[in-house]
Amino acid sequence: MINIVSSYTGPMRFAHRGVTQKAPENTLGAFQAAVDAGYEGIELDIRMSKDGEIVICHDSHFARLTCGHPTGYCIRHLADMTWEELSRIEIPYALHLLPEELPPYSENEDLAQVPWQVLGDYEKAYKTEPRMAHLMRFQDFDKWLQAQDRRITVEVEFCAPGMTDKMLRILDTSPNREDYILFSGHKDIIDDMQETCLREGKPKGIRLGANIRAFTQEAKEYIRGKDLFEIGLNDRKYKREDVRYLNDRGIQVFSNLGDYPLWWEEMCRTGALGFKTNYAAAFTKWWMQKAKEV
Repeated sequence: MINIVSSYTGPMRFAHRGVTQKAPENTLGAFQAAVDAGYEGIELDIRMSKDGEIVICHDSHFARLTCGHPTGYCIRHLADMTWEELSRIEIPYALHLLPEELPPYSENEDLAQVPWQVLGDYEKAYKTEPRMAHLMRFQDFDKWLQAQDRRITVEVEFCAPGMTDKMLRILDTSPNREDYILFSGHKDIIDDMQETCLREGKPKGIRLGANIRAFTQEAKEYIRGKDLFEIGLNDRKYKREDVRYLNDRGIQVFSNLGDYPLWWEEMCRTGALGFKTNYAAAFTKWWMQKAKEV
């Protein structure tokens, strides 16, 4: 893992679901690895349990995350389970980590994002990697964040509706609230976040975002009048002039993945403030090499 160096001046590196080369996605080990590596940000996902707890998890069910578990394979849906039940789920390390090196054809987002290794020989892998990870509640993550010795920006993606009120209550008393950006890629959730913050008031320091993926004329109309610190855009779906247009309106651009050198070079030219990446270490190595060539 490449540690932060004082000469790094590139876009903010948001470890997508944590550093998933070191621990399963959206788990404490993956988040701690991002802090230890010196990255500027973490991106995580949230859903709500049956008993109203905000849980850090991307998928609505556990078929992928527990694939290959020798005894506790689970296909239940998160929304149908209580936190007590969810806290007992084990997420295997074995064959659930991304490779350290950037894989071939990483411009294909599915290959860059999905740990296809889970389809391998789990029984063999488990003999050398028996560790298990567990889910976290957001409130526990918030306490962990407070205990870190440096500040790190956290993008919180809402993957299900009905959580805005509770999240705002949690963040209203959080000492970390200035470090959070709340966003979603679902328009109904984005609209709910905007309307709730307007109606109830937004805790001081909280920033809002919207993952709109492609900067089209329809997207321009959609974001008009919204309280947005940043929008997420996919690789090859925006240009430098789009970034200028948004920056002139006080909105930053975060690139969504695009984990391949041709896009990294273009992304740095466009002036995006930051980007979500599954390969922060590989990007940092590439960026440092480019900096030497200048």
